[in-house]
Amino acid sequence: MERRQVYDIPVPRLEVTEHQAVIYCCGHCRATTTATFPDGVNAHVQYGKRIRAAAVYCNVQQLIPEDRVCQLLRDLFGATSLCAASVTNWVNGTARTLGGVVEHILARLNEGGVRHLDETGLRVAGKLHWLHSISDLAFTHYRISAKRGAVPSFLTGGTIVHDHWKSYYAHMSGVDAHALCGAHHLRELKAIEEIEKEPWACAMSVLLNSANQLKCAAQGRGETELPTSVHHDILTKYMAILTEGLAFHERQDPLARRTGARGRKARRPGHNLLVRLRDYRDDVLRFLTDFTVPFTNNQAERDLRMMKLRMKISGTFRTLEGAQVFADIRSVISTVRKHGGNILETLTLSPQQIIARL
Repeated sequence: MERRQVYDIPVPRLEVTEHQAVIYCCGHCRATTTATFPDGVNAHVQYGKRIRAAAVYCNVQQLIPEDRVCQLLRDLFGATSLCAASVTNWVNGTARTLGGVVEHILARLNEGGVRHLDETGLRVAGKLHWLHSISDLAFTHYRISAKRGAVPSFLTGGTIVHDHWKSYYAHMSGVDAHALCGAHHLRELKAIEEIEKEPWACAMSVLLNSANQLKCAAQGRGETELPTSVHHDILTKYMAILTEGLAFHERQDPLARRTGARGRKARRPGHNLLVRLRDYRDDVLRFLTDFTVPFTNNQAERDLRMMKLRMKISGTFRTLEGAQVFADIRSVISTVRKHGGNILETLTLSPQQIIARL
């Protein structure tokens, strides 16, 4: 016997469920009593929760514009009466329903531990706004703000990982510690090495990479910290490279100042980086002293990447409310994805059921 198998999907079609509410008339007073319909069955004819969830999923998760969502559902399921306004209403309604879940996510992120913070610009009603993200391995929260400096100052305890945006230091005194992204430092060091031709930059880049490799190797062996001698050796080399770099810049001619310019003297990019690496040494090397802190802030950057894709596809948000609706639903979707949940199924559940799974 020879066998061949073909995997395919059944012909997509809408399934219609009719609910009948019996009406009784009292034989004595002639008053009528009508049975109640299930929750959510409010109109004579309407779409069900699964196709509404599919529309929200296509629009918010897959970033398909509303009119193309309608075309997709018409072609796949024969939803011929669906219009873009219905998709918009479903998305807005989903965001209102998930409000409690978003609050639960934010509360969990405020319990401490290592949180990753980042921000990216987006256009709302023709003006620049900012999407701020707070995330860890299990939860993601997005928030829209008109100001880049409106960082989540309400966070307390734990460690926050970021890319040295000054507002994180100025407005987030409630956290226990800061950690700076090593990937940002490596990119800056590469530019200084290749463009500015400063010799110390290559040595610092090699040191940071080797320190991260030593930490990863120690974690692979089940260790929770580096030996004291190894950590001391890294710190000694770190300070020696800083001393060499600062001495290099002291030998350089000062940059020319414009006539009448005030404030501190301008410094070269490499000099600025050296000062940061010196003044924030503990935060730069936090990944060595606390093994729960990663070397980079890639978690936040991965969680923000979808917004750049959204802007490439659809450009701008028309209203601030629409932007925050998108952010709230994406907060839930990203969190559910991190927990290994099914997005379509989740969008059909009640807030209580979703919270119970997180």
